[in-house]
Order: sequence, then structure tokens, then C-alpha cells
Amino acid sequence: MQSTSKPISYAIALENVGGEKVHQHVGHEPSGKSFNAIQLNPKGLPHNPLINSGAIMMASLIRPDLHESNRFSYVTKFWQKLAGGKRITYDNTIFLSERNTADTNYALAYLMKSKGAFPGNSKIDLKETLEFYFQCCSL
Repeated sequence: MQSTSKPISYAIALENVGGEKVHQHVGHEPSGKSFNAIQLNPKGLPHNPLINSGAIMMASLIRPDLHESNRFSYVTKFWQKLAGGKRITYDNTIFLSERNTADTNYALAYLMKSKGAFPGNSKIDLKETLEFYFQCCSL
């Protein structure tokens, strides 16, 4: 699903923590830039949840209380509900490709961390957050 997973991750985050919390960490305006531009809005947040930086932020908001594998199961079950109960599969080739070409996404994550954009910023595990984001893109 790659980038088409972004609206679903946004929906999951909205369901989990609500719009007010989500929009404390991501804007809702178009950036006018490419999806992976290394740029934040004037408040130091991603412009919206449908660009890479915003989708990474959504990944940080989805059930951070759960262990990594349980977080991914939670997202997979959400997708399964949306698909009318049909089995949702994971593509490890896409995951590895996303992870192996992640320099821009790491740059975005570090920029957001430097601006204090993440919830619990000092405790954020960027590697774990990014790998979860890559997993979500690999459904």
C-alpha cells in the first residue's frame, strides 16, 4: 500500500487519541512541496498527515503503549475491518526496500525531534517509530 496507507494511519491515530491530540503534532494544511520534502510548517510540525513527515508522526501516535509486534497487529486488524474481514498481508520486500532507502525519512524524523514535535519527544525511539511506519507502508 505504501503511501496509500497514510490516510488509514491518520484515521487510526484519530480514533486512538482524537483530533485535538493528533493536531498538536501535525498540521492540516497542504505544504505545496513534494511528499518527502525536508520541511516543517512554521510551528515546527509536519504540514499534514498525508506527507511522509506527517505519516511518520501518525506512526508515533498509534498505540505507543503496545509492544512493536502488537502495534503492527493492531494496525493489521484495523485494515482487515476496513476490507470487510478479508485477510491483509504484509510484503517484507517492500519493508526492506523502504528501510534500506530511508535516509530522507530519518532526516525528517530527526528534524521533527529537534523541533520537539513528537509526543514525549525525549523518549521517542526514532528507529522503532520509523520501522513501524515502514511496516504500515508494507501492507
